[in-house]
Amino acid sequence: MNGPSEEQINSCCRFVCVPDQQLIKDRTFFVAITESGMIVGCGGWSFRNTLYAGPAELPRLDEKLHPATDPARIRTMFVDPDYSGKGIGSLILDLSEQAAQAYGFSRGTLGATLSGLSFYMAKGWKETIKEEAKLPDGVTIGVVQMEKHFKEIGRSTTRP
Repeated sequence: MNGPSEEQINSCCRFVCVPDQQLIKDRTFFVAITESGMIVGCGGWSFRNTLYAGPAELPRLDEKLHPATDPARIRTMFVDPDYSGKGIGSLILDLSEQAAQAYGFSRGTLGATLSGLSFYMAKGWKETIKEEAKLPDGVTIGVVQMEKHFKEIGRSTTRP
């Protein structure tokens, strides 16, 4: 399998690798910071219908999901390449899954770029649909929708 083209990388930097303002507003966003204050990873989950993050100018599906019937959305998972393999992504994903479960969700869904596919599979996520996502500039990237049933843990009624 070939890696992404320079055009795809540039488009992703512009439209995909951007802060997800809705997660920040909903307080479902985690940030990993070194002792010196450098941000080295971020990510989160959502109780809203939007599956992908992306630029603010794209239409969003902001209605709230129903934990009893809908899967939570895992979104915006990024780790500084210099800190890859140090457990930061795993920590953010675990915190996101636990928070979604504490909110009442028993399963989650996410849209993985091809670079993150093996990471999510190692964490128990299963492929459901492969697709080509068209970014606002017309560039397409491969995305794999994935799903996971969360393990039972103690549930809280705390809601963001």
